[in-house]
Amino acid sequence: MGGSSVLSCTSYTFNGIPYGPYCGQSGVYGTLGTPAVGNIPRGRSDASYWAESGGHFWLFGGSGYDANWNWGYLNDLWEFNPDTNEWAWVSGSSTVGSNVGQPGVYGTLGTPAAENTPGGRTQAASWIDNSGNLWLFGGVGYDVGGSYCDLNDLWEFNPSTNEWTWMNGSNAIKQPGVYGKLGTPAAGNTPGGRCAAASWTDRSGNFWLFGGESTDANDNVGLYNDLWEFNPSTNEWTWMGGSGSVGNNYAGGVLARPGVYGNLGTPAAGNIPGGRQSASNWTDSSGNLWLFGGWGADATGINGGPLNDLWEFSPLTNEWAWMGGSGTMNCGTYGCGQPGVYGTLGTPATGNVPGGRYYATSWTDDMGHLWLFGGLGKDSVGPQGYLNDLWEFSPLTNEWTWMGGSSTIGSGLGQPGVYGTLGVPAAGNVPGGRESANIWTDSSGNFWLFGGDGFDAKGNDGSLNDLWKYQPYAAAASPTFSVASGTYTSTQSVTITDSTAGATIYYTTDGTTPATSSTVYSGPIIVSSTETLKAIATASGYVASAASTAAYTIPPDFTLAINPASISVQGGQSGTATITVQDNGGFNSNVSFACSGLPAGAACSFTTQTQPTPEGVSFSTLTVTTSAAAATLRRNERPLFPGSVLAVALCCLGWKKRRRLQILLLLAVSVAGWSLLTGCGGSSPNGSAHLPTLSTVTVTATSGTLSHTATFSLTVN
Repeated sequence: MGGSSVLSCTSYTFNGIPYGPYCGQSGVYGTLGTPAVGNIPRGRSDASYWAESGGHFWLFGGSGYDANWNWGYLNDLWEFNPDTNEWAWVSGSSTVGSNVGQPGVYGTLGTPAAENTPGGRTQAASWIDNSGNLWLFGGVGYDVGGSYCDLNDLWEFNPSTNEWTWMNGSNAIKQPGVYGKLGTPAAGNTPGGRCAAASWTDRSGNFWLFGGESTDANDNVGLYNDLWEFNPSTNEWTWMGGSGSVGNNYAGGVLARPGVYGNLGTPAAGNIPGGRQSASNWTDSSGNLWLFGGWGADATGINGGPLNDLWEFSPLTNEWAWMGGSGTMNCGTYGCGQPGVYGTLGTPATGNVPGGRYYATSWTDDMGHLWLFGGLGKDSVGPQGYLNDLWEFSPLTNEWTWMGGSSTIGSGLGQPGVYGTLGVPAAGNVPGGRESANIWTDSSGNFWLFGGDGFDAKGNDGSLNDLWKYQPYAAAASPTFSVASGTYTSTQSVTITDSTAGATIYYTTDGTTPATSSTVYSGPIIVSSTETLKAIATASGYVASAASTAAYTIPPDFTLAINPASISVQGGQSGTATITVQDNGGFNSNVSFACSGLPAGAACSFTTQTQPTPEGVSFSTLTVTTSAAAATLRRNERPLFPGSVLAVALCCLGWKKRRRLQILLLLAVSVAGWSLLTGCGGSSPNGSAHLPTLSTVTVTATSGTLSHTATFSLTVN
């Protein structure tokens, strides 16, 4: 996925003494804060790393070469976006300086500042909190004065502000621990300076720290087995178990307390792993903490070396349980440590177990299984070297499965890498043997591996910067959208489906890559403005799918409606209606109105129009006012005069003496009818009748280049 498959070799000077040749992989820093395809951190080992919920990876420090090919302890901070496959140098220095490591810039305790940055260091512990902030503790490196040794400073980095804050501990090296009372948090408590400790984050968002290597004021090296909990909301440490000292036993030439194993698989208050450093650690789906191997003391307290014991710790009961591996070491031709029992590739078995090792890398998958890769330790035969074997452990069955890589270190100190084609997965691809690599898990459940100290494609040993991606299971099918990406003039209803049986779909509407913490899809999504939908699918027995994307462009516009659709008014009076402006595509501009088609003597007016509210709708009142003159509009209807009626009667009946009576009666009826007609229809000076006037009025709404119309009926009586 990136970096180099071949090391470059050079010599370097440390404290005035020439060393080398030493091999490493070059990097490109680019512009501070700017991601780019060509950017890549230089080869390094023992760096600190984080994976945030948004899917981005972070990398800090470690030991390796700087931008000028000077070897030392780095303090550069990097961010990697797996969606774009781009690195960005975010903070810290691109060089180690004249002292083989930059001193820390601590600022004021508890106060963030742009110039703050931890000193160059390696083997620090790291966590990420529920807000996505990165935390860093201790390691071996440089303090505020540029002195080099074990540190116990605690730092927080806020990705939103790109600022570091010194939160706890000392800004000087070789600090002893302040333990306080067992199980009781206190502001003054703090672990002593140390490196290569194990670290976890529990389900409550608290941080845990176990063991590590420390150098005391007399330069005595010892391995701790103390357990600490840190609450980021209170900024307080609590000593939770183990010993506050390294004891007096020398295990493999190093002071370390022996482990108390108890019965296999049985938790107990007295159980405790022996003092160790560089162990592998996981948090399972139930929130329990797991610890594997490391370099330390076995149950005898005499033998020291790479361990392969597996431990589980429950934060609820505060008890350890020895779950697998050996409590003692075999010591012989190849030194102390248990060889691995590999079994059959891909087949779980009760007797399978990785060989003793330290500086291995580990992941947790979506099914709660634990994964282990490489490290420095024992292969299946017994020699010690750089391993590249991959293992899976199921907490439900308590069984290990050898999943890939080699069961031996080969003729040298480790197997070379098989790189294949950049960006193309293949069954034969495998990273070379290595230790102290950096690892992440992305939102799709894939594992990522970066750098470490080990072997390139040609079998050269040095500081690597190769980036690998591993898919532990088949991926769920990518979701599909019912509406294709494109430009639309109206609101769209989008449904999301997936072909994987039992799949759960997670989506975002802001263009970010979804994770299992994103919104769960449950029904159609209404897209009313320009936005980008992304979705992934998860299912039992599958890793999360690749993200699907649908980008919709809906230009800002509006619709217009009038209610009621007809208005009836008396001449000289007024009537009202409500005009509704509905947003479409994020429209939020002012709208002006005008009327056309009004009868003479009538006029329209409107209340002040404001922008649509956050709900996407706004209202204006239309008022139609009529004058008294509008009532003169009529249709003239002239009735027959009585004389005309009489003439008709005379023509029809004739003027005969015998019909005079009938004619007189007809004339009387005609006159009476005329009177009724003028009485019912009203009268005017010229004798015409008033009738209602009906008009169709058009309202035009305008905003910039946008224009829409609606009509209503106006009746003037």
